[in-house]
Amino acid sequence: MKKQISNVSGHQTSKVFALLYMLFTIPFAIVGILGFMFSSSMEMPNGQVGPQFPWLFFVFAPIIYGAMGYVFTRLGCVAYNFIAKRFGGIEFTVTENERT
Repeated sequence: MKKQISNVSGHQTSKVFALLYMLFTIPFAIVGILGFMFSSSMEMPNGQVGPQFPWLFFVFAPIIYGAMGYVFTRLGCVAYNFIAKRFGGIEFTVTENERT
């Protein structure tokens, strides 16, 4: 049996993807934090020692990824719904499993 996805809920889909993006970013932030914690301090061209650890980037990276993930997923849902109304949605085949 063939079915089509004719509409995608923008808010719900974006919310789920934003949370997934945040979760996927946390391990990278942890690796970045550990990398900077064990690295030597940075020396600037004028001889001054620069900040050794950019805390704010790693603290806010998951939040920024989540927010941008929400915005762009929402735009993607709007674009999909626009196209699906005019040309039809993604089509897939569903089969019944008789073992359940």
